[in-house]
Amino acid sequence: MGKIRLLADEIASQVAAGEVVERPASVVKELVENSVDAGARRISVEFARGGARLVRVVDDGCGMDREDALMSLERHATSKIRTAQDLAAVATMGFRGEALPSIASVSRFTMRTRQAGADSGTEVRVAGGRLEGVEESGCAPGTEIEVESIFFNLPARKKFLRGEETESARIVHQMQSLALAHPGVSMTLARDGRRLWQAPSTDDPGVRIRDLLGADFFARLLAVDEVEANGIRIGGFISKPGEGRPDRELQFVVLNGRVVHCPAVFQPLREAYAEGLPKGRNPLAVLRIEMDPLAFDCNVHPAKREVRLHRPDLVRQAVYAAARGALEKLRKPAVPVRRVEVERESPPAPTPQPAAMALAPAAQREIPVVVAPQPAQENGIDFRMVGGLGGKWILMEGDDGLVIVDVRAASERILFERLRRESASGSAPSQRLLLPEVVELAAKDAVWISENLEPLRAAGFVVEPFGGTSFKIEALPACLAGRGAAGALLDVCETLRATGLLGAGQPALDALVRSVSRIAALNGFDYEEGAARRLVRELLACELPYACPQGRPTMIQWSRPELDRKFGR
Repeated sequence: MGKIRLLADEIASQVAAGEVVERPASVVKELVENSVDAGARRISVEFARGGARLVRVVDDGCGMDREDALMSLERHATSKIRTAQDLAAVATMGFRGEALPSIASVSRFTMRTRQAGADSGTEVRVAGGRLEGVEESGCAPGTEIEVESIFFNLPARKKFLRGEETESARIVHQMQSLALAHPGVSMTLARDGRRLWQAPSTDDPGVRIRDLLGADFFARLLAVDEVEANGIRIGGFISKPGEGRPDRELQFVVLNGRVVHCPAVFQPLREAYAEGLPKGRNPLAVLRIEMDPLAFDCNVHPAKREVRLHRPDLVRQAVYAAARGALEKLRKPAVPVRRVEVERESPPAPTPQPAAMALAPAAQREIPVVVAPQPAQENGIDFRMVGGLGGKWILMEGDDGLVIVDVRAASERILFERLRRESASGSAPSQRLLLPEVVELAAKDAVWISENLEPLRAAGFVVEPFGGTSFKIEALPACLAGRGAAGALLDVCETLRATGLLGAGQPALDALVRSVSRIAALNGFDYEEGAARRLVRELLACELPYACPQGRPTMIQWSRPELDRKFGR
């Protein structure tokens, strides 16, 4: 007798449920997506005990009659597709007909549904995949589904659920994703009888972001102007330079209305920031992408979280161009002009001192007077200087609240942009030593320097081989004047060697200049208002003033509402 047997329907349903229903947040996702497909304009979600005890979803969608209500609980029963061609071009959130029977097979399931205009509705009760009852119901038009005691019949699955707080956080994040994807649908979320948030319907995605994630979060974002190329339309919001997280928890990618995990978006989005974010940090984002449904396949993951793109290279190009375009807008000072706070100052007197000496070496504890080949662009500054803090920060008051400038990060940004311009043009100023200094290096340092003499010279180092592992240092970048020549060269070497041999080219030069500006930047200062104002003005004249070359923010702002909340007002 053969060993292979067909699984019983009950067991087969529970196996299928393992692919669709991973945890309570999966139930929320499937039910809310069904509500969206049903044309709902209002969706209310309530859960209890992390969703393990109860998940309830109520919508005002089209509803179902008795026959469709029962059919919806059969596996692979769907109204979304009829042919293989329909599957290839599916445009709805759900389409496989697996969600409801899978959920009903691992919970105590109740569905009440009624079509608009019908005299009465239908109530269906299922426990662990077994039909317990069907009867008429006086429910409102739309559909209400209660999922209780998830995995009550599968204790082995239930024990893999995390703690109540963790599962609750997953549901909240899932609902945030769904609400961001469908701003035109009013959504409400409640936990254990208490409403967590309510997001009214809106035509403005920015309003939905503020409603869900707060005004302070929204203030950290930049609008991405909608662009279209090769049949791909992209718009939304990304974070300002310096604003990021170590994970991608707050990166929402909405593809044709579906929140998805898409590496073809994540990578070019991070690359667009270049030095605008520290290494290991990821930008915040709410990106909406629209394309032909035939250009991707959303049927590659049981929970439909991932998609397969037919031309991922086109998506990468479009995402990079859209994000880079938004960031390029910050390459001009964005502070409004208001001259009442800062009187016009005369340009500094000419001086033979080279431009890169405008910022003093890090050991010098004072804010430098800005000296340039021409006067720095003067901008009205919409801030009132308040004072210094801890020898590290400048405090300013703006119309929107308190602004704190990190002096070291600001001086790094100013130095980096100046040195990059000068190095690219081959005119980086050097400070010649009174007496050349010969330095004996370790073998690995000697190899690195000998193979990178060209970018070193472009950045202002004049270094010549002097036999064996010795080198003669004749000049340093002007911004490093006053430092020990050998120490300065070794600092740069130590910083960059881990990245590999630099060689020629702009990326290599940028890396070297970034290292020099980090070493030369101020570590501290003695506050003086005029010098502080000049430093801020020079910072705001930079192409990318809001982040240092390492990607850390140069300034942060605490809004007045945020300050009020911190003081309990």
